[in-house]
Amino acid sequence: MIPDETLPADARPEGVIRILLVENDEGDAARSAAALGDAFGSRLALLHAATLSHAIRLLMEGPVDVVLVELELPDSNGLATLAGIRGAAPGVPVVLYARSLDEPLAVRALRVGAQECLCKTRTSIDEVPRLLRFAMERQRHLAALDAARMQAAHRATHDPLTGLANRGLFLDHLDRALAFGARYGRKTGLLFVDLDGFKLINDSLGHAAGDRLLVEVARRLLGTVRRSDAVARLGGDEFVVLLPDVNSRLDVAHVRDMILRCLEEPIDLGDGRAERVAASVGGAMSPLDGATAQELLDAADVAMYREKYSRRRGRMPTPVFGLRVQDETVAHQREMRLRAALDAGELAVHYQPQIDVATQRVVGLEALLRWHDPDQGMVAPSSFLPLAEDTGLIVPIGDLVLREACAAAVSWRREHGDDALRVGVNLSAVQLREKAFEDRVQRILEETGCPADALVLELTESSTLYESDHALETLRAVRALGVRLFVDDFGVGFDSLAFLREAPLDGFKIDRRFVGRMPACTCT
Repeated sequence: MIPDETLPADARPEGVIRILLVENDEGDAARSAAALGDAFGSRLALLHAATLSHAIRLLMEGPVDVVLVELELPDSNGLATLAGIRGAAPGVPVVLYARSLDEPLAVRALRVGAQECLCKTRTSIDEVPRLLRFAMERQRHLAALDAARMQAAHRATHDPLTGLANRGLFLDHLDRALAFGARYGRKTGLLFVDLDGFKLINDSLGHAAGDRLLVEVARRLLGTVRRSDAVARLGGDEFVVLLPDVNSRLDVAHVRDMILRCLEEPIDLGDGRAERVAASVGGAMSPLDGATAQELLDAADVAMYREKYSRRRGRMPTPVFGLRVQDETVAHQREMRLRAALDAGELAVHYQPQIDVATQRVVGLEALLRWHDPDQGMVAPSSFLPLAEDTGLIVPIGDLVLREACAAAVSWRREHGDDALRVGVNLSAVQLREKAFEDRVQRILEETGCPADALVLELTESSTLYESDHALETLRAVRALGVRLFVDDFGVGFDSLAFLREAPLDGFKIDRRFVGRMPACTCT
């Protein structure tokens, strides 16, 4: 038995104590009520139930501090009684005071969740109030311990300022979303949000104002996304938004535009100061931009910095994937139409000859994609290729062009007996970021019987904006197959000479605007 002295003074309950007595025997119920009344006096609020069903109803109607229960009832007996009580009020301490209670049953009852197990024939009713106090106090300690554990777990996985998920928890969510997408063939979107000018606010108005801004931005981001989405703060003024199970880049671009709109309203920073916050937002989508969490984060980070860099250079803000979605309904309809055109065989490959000006001999051909629309006629690539890149359709379209071009190269070489003839195919940045792209190239070469030296892959300068270790490794792997690599339209908008230095390139196709005004050379 536990004497009163073992309980600290502040452990004894104050105020009203609500006790539920579950007892079928009228004599035992009367003796228990008298002992409880003597011990707790006017603080006691005693509820009595003679059946389990009545007890459960009382527990559902209002709060109870402790339950004193007999196991043998008209509608229940044994541990089933205890299970019923615990199921109705799992956080309420339960003390058994049973007439039939042996040691094995008591041990099982403690495991099920009883705080104390007392036998009426061995425990005086006068000792029960003290044990009820002990059960309530122990339950308080357990509840406080559980709360502390939950707070510690929350602090370990959440940002203490905004309450958003931290990097570790976010990466766990992202890994799960990517695993789901890989298993069921679904896409996962990611947005990287960086606040512009946040350091200036911190330095000029103080960290308290900066904290208020971060908290409000977090609140607005949460109010913008779906319940199935996740928002995290990676640190400083960097946020990320996870968009599991999206259909295309248009979905990601839509959320990106919503985020920018939600930040347009000025934010109250205290002391009568309200500031608008601008943000740079970059997006990525699996599996096109990466198959792992880090690859997707890196791709979204690069896209975010591209937008920030463009604005600093005085350009118009670039859209999240290169496509400004003015009318999402129309854009979605265009995507569906392009998918249908791909399935219906409306996309065809035409070829433009490359001629040696000295010998006037055809030395190669360049594959050019055209869309033969039954309603609109010939559609220019500039009208649909940006959409194809933003929706990921450029991957199957690129495979189509590459396969047909390789097959054509084999046919031309055989027909003209010219083993030096090559075919050039434009390569999109989206294709370059595809996982194991070099394996796709090798497989198409093998299936068509095309020698690697008959294929030239041409990178537009826009694709070099996606430079990364992964892209360079992919290019080196493709070059190792024997495929030649050229940069197309060199001299228009090039942003990085580092890429040219590192990439395994065979040559350049200089844009005619770059050389069009060069003086003619007269040879004598």
